[in-house]
Amino acid sequence: MKAETKPTVLIVDDRADSIAILSSCLEDEYQLLTAEQGHTALELAAQYLPDLILLDVMMSDLDGYAVCEQLKAEPATAEIPVVFVTALLNVADEERAFALGAVDYVTKPISRTILRARVRSHISQNKMHHELLAFAKVLEQKELDAEKAKRLLNAVLDAIPIRVFWKDPDSRYIGCNRHFANDNGMISSEDIIGRTDFDLMPERAFALQAFAHTVISTGQSLLNQEGAITTHDGKLTHISLNHVPLLESDGSVIGIVGAYEDITQRKHTFDALQDAKIKLETKLEEIVSLQDKLLEAALRDPLTGLYNRRYLAETLDIMLAQATRNNMPLSAVMIDIDHFKAVNDSYGHPAGDEALKCLALFLSEQARSSDVVCRLGGEEFLILMMGASAENAQLKIDRHRDDFSNTIIRHQNGELKITFSAGISVYPLHTENSKKLLEYADLALYAAKHNGRNRVTIFNK
Repeated sequence: MKAETKPTVLIVDDRADSIAILSSCLEDEYQLLTAEQGHTALELAAQYLPDLILLDVMMSDLDGYAVCEQLKAEPATAEIPVVFVTALLNVADEERAFALGAVDYVTKPISRTILRARVRSHISQNKMHHELLAFAKVLEQKELDAEKAKRLLNAVLDAIPIRVFWKDPDSRYIGCNRHFANDNGMISSEDIIGRTDFDLMPERAFALQAFAHTVISTGQSLLNQEGAITTHDGKLTHISLNHVPLLESDGSVIGIVGAYEDITQRKHTFDALQDAKIKLETKLEEIVSLQDKLLEAALRDPLTGLYNRRYLAETLDIMLAQATRNNMPLSAVMIDIDHFKAVNDSYGHPAGDEALKCLALFLSEQARSSDVVCRLGGEEFLILMMGASAENAQLKIDRHRDDFSNTIIRHQNGELKITFSAGISVYPLHTENSKKLLEYADLALYAAKHNGRNRVTIFNK
């Protein structure tokens, strides 16, 4: 298996000792390019398109501001994230750097841990940005393909002599071909949409409604239903009418597809109708596939609406870098519903879902705007509290725990009350590693449950 190529970082500084220090911090994780002059940096950036550029401000030929400005002016290098690494501490210098398009501003002397965290964070964000752009391009092409398939399907349906229509579960027309519209005195198929059989053919409306109801309720087709209709020009026509259920990918009925033909002038259109049906099913499958991809890319838990584990993975390192930059603690609070299995076993999974949604709503309403509330899966939740010390986090979560224990959760079979346990770990008090931060919060949660549940415990090594 081919090893994944390391990201490339271009280090630009006119001092060899500074380049050596920065290189020693990053050489184990990244491929490094170095330049001691601004013009050299521009040439290397254009040639290699690195994943990130560490740029000094004060240099002998072009200063860092001029280099950044020229990088952002060129389409090929404009999207490369630039991090200024400088001894300039003036706020105006920092503001100028961000105004020119830099993503970060790191001051010397360098903290190895902070530099690595920021570089890792910005490269991760840049990679995710390019992946999203690629996904958007694929999605755009899929939408174009779906629209092309729709036009082709409409052309096929309009070309065949059979009258074709489809209805929603309320037996309201949502589409048809041109021949069906013409039979009902209308020029365009769009004129049919939203109407019912009582609008189009009131003399046969009750019979047609009965056919549709049978197909939708049973999921079974009604084929070769013979009868007679009077077209808008007064012509009595004997027809053979078919109703077929329109199915979702999970097999549920979402409507019906209907078709009829003049029995006295039957033509060989069976194959064309089958082709149209296959194209319609293919189009529906493409739509379902696109929906699945969008759901997979979503960052929220579908049951509770909270952020999910994927969002946490993309956000935690960024919050840790922010906490470091602002010299603030970051508390991770792991929360687990006590005896949740007993809730499901005693009241049923719908009641368990209501309990999860109730706790999610409660935590969201109590959270500050700077807090991030996630559902990690099952009955496990996580809150990231920027600026909260271990004691402050414990005091707040313990108050929430007490308030929630008195909350009545209503479900279809009655009411119930539940409690939760919580474990807290704090950055940088307990660890500076994001993975360890979550592990320690989980260990603290385990201790809380082991010591009787319905309590909040701070991690203790």
